[in-house]
Amino acid sequence: MPWTIRPLADWSSRMRGSFRQYLQGTDSALANNFVTVTAKVVAAMAHEYELRLGYLTRQMFLTTATGKWLAAHCYEVGIFRKPAARASGLIAGIGAVSTTYPAGIRFQSGNIIYVSTAAVTSSASGAVEFAVRAQSAGLAGNRDAGSELALADAGLYPALSDTFTVASGGLGGGADTELDTSLKARGLQRKQNPPGGGTYTDYERYALEVPGVLKAWAFRMSTPGSLVVLFLFDGRDDYIPLPADVAVVQAAIDAQRLIRVDNSVAAAAVAREIDIEIGGLSQDTPEIRATIEQAITDMFLEKCRPGIAASTFTVSVSWIAEAISQASGEERHRLIAPLADITLTNGEFPVLGEVTYGA
Repeated sequence: MPWTIRPLADWSSRMRGSFRQYLQGTDSALANNFVTVTAKVVAAMAHEYELRLGYLTRQMFLTTATGKWLAAHCYEVGIFRKPAARASGLIAGIGAVSTTYPAGIRFQSGNIIYVSTAAVTSSASGAVEFAVRAQSAGLAGNRDAGSELALADAGLYPALSDTFTVASGGLGGGADTELDTSLKARGLQRKQNPPGGGTYTDYERYALEVPGVLKAWAFRMSTPGSLVVLFLFDGRDDYIPLPADVAVVQAAIDAQRLIRVDNSVAAAAVAREIDIEIGGLSQDTPEIRATIEQAITDMFLEKCRPGIAASTFTVSVSWIAEAISQASGEERHRLIAPLADITLTNGEFPVLGEVTYGA
């Protein structure tokens, strides 16, 4: 049962009563009386101890633990806080014809430096593609396909083009240090689903151990011995991973999967945009609209999973209406569209599409 912390006023009243009961002839109700002041001081100390006991009681359980206590609970079941990770991927540009360039060439995008990780030889036309990795760890190192990186030390490599383009896979895998909410979710997942020698939850855990992976779901495919792990990645648009993120998660699964499973594949969830029309808002301001849209996005993340052909998932329109109603500042609304539940399949995960507001 939860630890009940009594208010300071209750403690003060109890202490004054104790003085009257056990120290006959005193009056602890008089202002500035020695006994009155002593009762208040002792009550404050008792209340402080009770606050401490309440804090320690919360740390006894993984569901309510925080900080170092949360990390200790997770450590006991082999779950560790994910460190920040560096983004990596391929970039393409032009160099001297049939020339070998060493590892260590620096590129820059904003305040992030990227370094080539292997020696590369350009083609007969001068086209060259470098595998690069961010010099510093963090979510900020990720870049979408088509983004441009500048050659940081142009004077050292005059034959290389001044700008390079991020390849189709993007620069992915970069992630910030894991937050308590994510660590707690993984710890609870491990406690509620002990290792089972290759169960779905085992493969979900392999994916969740990768820095930046927000959610993961494992599904059996029609081919015997094969499964797919669909996942979301923090910091991406609508949390949909890039190919570079998929490559990082696939490598993590390959490092841990069982030999008897010959085809375990990581794949990005597919965005299924859901357009929403809302009418009758009693207060229609930009701030309330933004709060509503964030509430719907949070609901998708909390309640939904991807659907596949053999295991579809239904997004209830009542969930959308409920999310709108719970948005701060919303007092009344009318959900005009969608009118019917939405069925997800083929790896689809719901994301917020166009939101329109009517009378």
